[in-house]
Amino acid sequence: MEGDALHPPVAVAAAPRRQSRWTLAEQRSKMLFILPAVLLVLFLAIFPLIASLVLAFTDYQFAKAQRTGVSFIWFDNWVRLAKDARFWLTLRNTLTFIVLALPLQYLIGLLLALVLNQEFIKFRRFFRVVFLMPMMMAPVAVSYIVGRMMLGEAYGPVNDILARFGLPSVPWLSLPIPAMISLVLVDTWQWTPLIMILLLAGLQGIPQDALEAASIDGASRWQAFRYITFPLLLPVTFTAVLIRGLEQFKVLDIVVVMTGGGPGQATEVVTLYAYQVAITNFALGYASTIAFVLLFCVLVFTTVLVKVVRSRLPETV
Repeated sequence: MEGDALHPPVAVAAAPRRQSRWTLAEQRSKMLFILPAVLLVLFLAIFPLIASLVLAFTDYQFAKAQRTGVSFIWFDNWVRLAKDARFWLTLRNTLTFIVLALPLQYLIGLLLALVLNQEFIKFRRFFRVVFLMPMMMAPVAVSYIVGRMMLGEAYGPVNDILARFGLPSVPWLSLPIPAMISLVLVDTWQWTPLIMILLLAGLQGIPQDALEAASIDGASRWQAFRYITFPLLLPVTFTAVLIRGLEQFKVLDIVVVMTGGGPGQATEVVTLYAYQVAITNFALGYASTIAFVLLFCVLVFTTVLVKVVRSRLPETV
């Protein structure tokens, strides 16, 4: 069709071409902007992860590699790990620490968030700032001041308070069970505010209309919390539990400062064992194997958590 003076065919055909060229240039610009981030992730995360996986199949030892080189031993490190009783002990200690600390931190954080969300509480902003202060301190300082000094057996103020009430002093860092409890208490004291602030933000995002409607229908506070507040809080709960769970799998600083993995190996965790294998024994190949098993445990934890939350609230996750 030839067209007329008002609708020239050339202009109609040229419009989509200009639009496609502009779209292509726009895509190239987007790729150019995200390229530095992609390269940063590759060099700082992906490439080291691949290199560690390769090391897990070798006999790489720092001193030996300079003399004889590195050779692939394939699955020997994995077989050795399966027979390593010390590794399984450290894995059990890590899981025990998580099972004790994570629910305790969530329950206390949820309770504090519910209290600070009430309008009749005076000085709410002040308490929010005060409760966040432990999280702002260095974990090493918290471990030494709160852990070693306050829980010290001879001169610690905690045992002094127990003695004033006629109770026997507790060897917090000398026996296996009290030492693990001490780690849990110190970690809870420092990181419960993180869960609290996340849950508090979630509570403030819940629409008040639903709670008011439940109150008008005669629902009690417990029923409103169980059937309205808690289900709507599940996405934030997932985030808080995931963040703290991943960090607790990697716990190291408070263990090194407070107990050093002792007494004996009662509080030695996987990260400390991997550190000792890699830095003290220079067995980087075996240490990489330990690290990848820990990564597998983290992936299992994340997968189970995601499935549990989705089964509870599939439309929001």
